[in-house]
Order: sequence, then C-alpha cells, then structure tokens
Amino acid sequence: MRSKINIVWLKRDLRLQDHEPLYKAQQENIPFILLYIYEPSLITDPHYDQRHWRFIQESLDDIQAELQKNKNNLSIAYGESVDVFAKLSKLFDIQYVFSHEETGLDVTFKRDKNVAIYFKSQNIIWIEYQSNAVIRGLQDRKTWDKAWARFMRDQIIKINTDHLNMISVDLGGVNIPLFEREGNFQKGGMNEAQTTLDDFFSIRGQDYHKFISKPYKSRSSCSRMSAYIAYGNISIRQIYRKILENWNRAGWRRSMTALSSRIHWHCHFIQKFESECRIEYETINTGYQNFPYLIEEEEHADFSSWVNGTTGFPLVDASMRALKHSGYINFRSRAMIVSFACHYLRIHWKLVAKALARLFLDFEPGIHYSQIQMQAGVTGINTIRIYNPKKQALDHDPEAIFIKTWIPELSSHQPEYVINLPLQSNDLFAGESNYPQAKYNFQERIKESKDLLWQWKKSIHVKQNNAKILAKHVRPQ
Repeated sequence: MRSKINIVWLKRDLRLQDHEPLYKAQQENIPFILLYIYEPSLITDPHYDQRHWRFIQESLDDIQAELQKNKNNLSIAYGESVDVFAKLSKLFDIQYVFSHEETGLDVTFKRDKNVAIYFKSQNIIWIEYQSNAVIRGLQDRKTWDKAWARFMRDQIIKINTDHLNMISVDLGGVNIPLFEREGNFQKGGMNEAQTTLDDFFSIRGQDYHKFISKPYKSRSSCSRMSAYIAYGNISIRQIYRKILENWNRAGWRRSMTALSSRIHWHCHFIQKFESECRIEYETINTGYQNFPYLIEEEEHADFSSWVNGTTGFPLVDASMRALKHSGYINFRSRAMIVSFACHYLRIHWKLVAKALARLFLDFEPGIHYSQIQMQAGVTGINTIRIYNPKKQALDHDPEAIFIKTWIPELSSHQPEYVINLPLQSNDLFAGESNYPQAKYNFQERIKESKDLLWQWKKSIHVKQNNAKILAKHVRPQ
C-alpha cells in the first residue's frame, strides 16, 4: 500500500521562511516532500541562460545545506512536471500539492494548466497561495492598493526548520550541467539574500535616492535585491518589513520612500502581466501590433552590435557589456538600451525582450514585458521616452567612470572625448581609438522614429484601445 504524502512544489520561491505552502504542509499530520523540478521546456526556453540556472542551482544548494542541519533533504527532479508527478504518484498516495501562484511566461502557464488537469484526474488537491501581493483574476485596480498594503503589512510567516515533517525521494539524476561560477554575477541563495539586505541597511542604502540613476554608483547604492526577489530567495514582504523598521531612521527617510515606491512599482507591473499575459506576444495596445520595425532577426548585424556592445555609443555599449559579464545594470540604463534598440536601430521589441531576458540575472517576466513595451513606446497610454545616450552619459556618468570600466579601449581617453562619442567623421578626434564608429546619424534616425511613434499614437485604433487599458490597469482617480 502506498504511503500518504503531501508535496510542496517550489518554483520561483526558493526559500524556507515567509513561505505559506511550506507552512501549510507542516500543519498537516502526514509527511511532505519539498520538491524542485528542472524542466527541459524551461531550460531550453529562449528567455533563459546558464546564469539563471546557476543562480537557481546555488539557491537549491543553500536550501539543502539548511535542511541537512536537521538531516532533511530537498528532492530534485529532472523532467516535465506532469511526468514527474506521475512518477511520484506511482510511489506515493499524494493528498495535497502546495505551491505559490506563479506569474510566469506562457510556457509555465501552459505547464500549470496541464498539471491541474493531471491532478484532477488523480484526485490530488492542488492549493496555490498568493505570491507578492499579486491577485489572480483581477479585472481592475479599484481595490488593489488597499489589498497590497494589507498583504505587505501582514505577519511574516515563521517556519521552524528544526521540526519539519519531511521525507525525501531519489528521483534519478538531474540532467543539466553543473554551471561553474564565472564573471561578476551575484550568487543565489537565502543567506546571500539576507547578507545583501543587511549590508544595504547597514550603510550603503542611505544614498539610494541620490545614486539610483547613476550607472556606476548604483551598483553599490541600490539594494541589489532584484535577483533574490525574482527567484524568491527572500519575499518582498520581508524586504518591505525592513523598510518600515528603518522608516524613521535619521537621514534615511528619502531613501526609504524611494525604495518603498519601487517595491509597490514591482508588484504593480507583475499584476499587469498577471492580468494581461498576452503581452509576451502582443502589444498591450493592439493598435501597435504592425508597427514597422526594421529588424526582426537575430542574425542582423545591427542586432549583433547592440547585443555585443559595439554600436559606437559608449554608454549603450558599456551597459550591454556590463550586462553580459555581471547580469546587472540600473533601471535608467535598462530603459536607455531598450529605447536605443527600438528607436535608433528599430529592432522589434519582441527580439529585444528575449535578448535582455537572457542577460538580466533578475529576469522577472511580469516586470520585463511591461517595461519593454513601455520603453519601446507601444502602450499608447505612456509618454514616449527616447533616451539620448550622450545626454545620459553627461548627466549620470560625466567622468566616464562607468564607461571606462566596461570599455577598456576608451580608458586612456579624456572624459570629454568619451562623452562626445560618436564623433562625426570630420571631427578632430574621430578615429583616434580602436573603438567602433557609429553606423547611423543619431538625430536622423531618432527623428524618423519619433515621427512614426506620434503618427501611430494619434491613430484611431490606438486611441480606442487606450480606454480599455486605463480601465484595467490604472487605479481610478
């Protein structure tokens, strides 16, 4: 006779505290398995890169180390989720599966629907719990802010990991490479998340509001919690609680206000994707669906120059090289590189989205697709923002410190020379370094894109869709 068990299914919630599915499993009177599944359909998905799987691997190693203090073990499987659960069903009489709701890509949405069908056929009860204040099935924002505040101010769920009623099961080998640590990437795990958070609140976070837009200083003054939030090494509620604890700290109010706003913003955009997941494939405003981009293939030389940081625009190239080697740049730089790709090079936003997803260590589908479309100027409801890399460098990297850090071929040049690149062919210093020359005239290209964007924004079809978007995603005045 098969033993009765429950399962806690880990996805993007790789932690052992403030974890409602784990807490609920512990309240039951039968053992449970703590399960993570490496899914081939996700590993091969074009949004993901080995940097993400290494971070996940490190996060699982951290959980395992914590569990083994009490002789418990995490169960890890390789395979599509339905197949893994079918295998477990032959070994055990599964009563409940507990997990967090996931606001993910279409591939995980389809996976969840298939898993739900399988569970129903086997009389397995699957209970999903709210994740990070995002409400499933929400049709408008009339009550969302109040619900967000209640969720964030609710008690942190404390779990006694010394007394977990767990069992583990050997589900065979995990058929993925063990990715070696390389580059300047953050390391995954609960302990790394807590260390980074504590370090932020010890001293470096006091200047958060001053340096959030600075590409060099933001690397230390920003919280650097985004990757840990994306993979659930820490809950966003745990971070918000830390903000409240430091709210009245002398000299920190402006930074706490700014960070609190970002936490709210984070949930707002994931909620938008939860309510409108089609924007992985379509513009949120369908009036832009056939906007005339010039580049829709990765093989295009202009796309390659953008991805590899060889466009001839130093701040753009430094940002792309920093992403390639560390997985992180600040938010303003992210907006700039999307704007540059979509408006100067006229690369299709969907191609930009997949390329940046592979580069962002903190890739979060909900924020990612909402922001890509906003910066590409295809929402209809947002201001058209076109970033000038020269102006951004002058405003936020005037000594070219960030640029020179990531573009060594410019390290011997004066900031004035670096900031003013790209130079025209007849300028005094043009061609003085081995740094690539820009291919197109920036002003001409941008004027063409602006004219197109405004032409489309004024179209009847775009305007008609604006009202629907505002009603669904914007709080009533």
